[in-house]
Amino acid sequence: MRDHLCIEEKCRKGIEYNKEFIEENREDIKNLEEDNKNGIQRYPNDNKSIIEETYQTNFLYEMKNIRAKYSIGENISTIEEDFHNAITDLENIGNKEVGYLNLLWMISLGILLETDKENIVRLSKLVEKENVKDFVIDYLLYACDIGWPQITDVYFKENPYSATREIIELTQKDKREASRRMQSYMEKEWFKGHYDYEWKNAHKEHGYVGFWSFETAALAKILELDDNSLSEDNHYPYELAHYKNSVKFNQISRSKYNYDNDVEEIDNGKEGIENNPLLEKIIPIKWHLFVNKLINDYDVLDDSDFYEKYKKIIGLDRVWFLLQDYMKENEQKNLLGSLIVFALTEKGYILQLDYKEDVEEYYSNMKNYWNHLKTKLVQFILNSDQNYYAIVPVDTKIEKMYEVTIKEV
Repeated sequence: MRDHLCIEEKCRKGIEYNKEFIEENREDIKNLEEDNKNGIQRYPNDNKSIIEETYQTNFLYEMKNIRAKYSIGENISTIEEDFHNAITDLENIGNKEVGYLNLLWMISLGILLETDKENIVRLSKLVEKENVKDFVIDYLLYACDIGWPQITDVYFKENPYSATREIIELTQKDKREASRRMQSYMEKEWFKGHYDYEWKNAHKEHGYVGFWSFETAALAKILELDDNSLSEDNHYPYELAHYKNSVKFNQISRSKYNYDNDVEEIDNGKEGIENNPLLEKIIPIKWHLFVNKLINDYDVLDDSDFYEKYKKIIGLDRVWFLLQDYMKENEQKNLLGSLIVFALTEKGYILQLDYKEDVEEYYSNMKNYWNHLKTKLVQFILNSDQNYYAIVPVDTKIEKMYEVTIKEV
């Protein structure tokens, strides 16, 4: 067992169940493809969309099996077929989303398994299709020498992944120090940085198969860092990091990083929120330009254009799955405060927790964006079962951000 929180018997049963389900789905796909050729439509949804959804389901089962097999101590070679099948599944899901972590883990697994470059290229096309802007993914792809054009300065999820850049830059100065930073990151930051994904108590839930930082192991492999201190870490896939050792990766200098200035995607630190200067007291300079633009767009764009522009940037499509849902909620034009909260949660400034979670357990891991100012913790009160927190200057006295109430914790 590599993850002793897993229950081996349940994991093995889950793996077998998933295999059976995947095979059944493959048969369904074949039948639906045959129906398509013959012009037969048996279900309310069109054959193409059902096929794509079935491929997506198979991918999720393949990924779960990869994690489960590694967690219970299976030979690493047994996950290679799952990995190859997972790529094929992803290539056939149409416009459905892969998801950031799934993309990150698949690319990292490709590096750790030393898969053929053509498979990394296939994964890179999925990144392009979803238009993912992320430093870690870019770095991994660039290191694979497939002609990936740039490394952006953006993090899809800043907490915890901004720490990876520290590790990379330390490597260029002092590999021992970089290894120590990587150890600290894995032991104190990586798992906690995903508490907002409800990982903390996941091991108590049915179907737990372990969480592995494949991308950290991939970075250690690329950077040739000493990871012996992490050999027993419950989330660092040490054996996978040392499974193969025949590929040499590009070592990348800081000059290759690209500082894109697209306000829709990143934040350039321009000071001032002209559309609501009061918010400058609770929103760090890093996001002033972005928030100012969001406020303006909310005022001038119609619901359809606003939703289309921001559904990926701030995750609107995860709050309101359909445009119609958003339009209904926004009939009174009274959502701007909530939208800013969602945006800054996506950016990593605001911490989102389920109502059952205790913020005290997360507070020490929250990043302070206010330099040397004294700070305090505040909560943004939304009409939902989610709680939202941020660290703001201690002298801030703002009780409302549009319709959202702000209170000290």
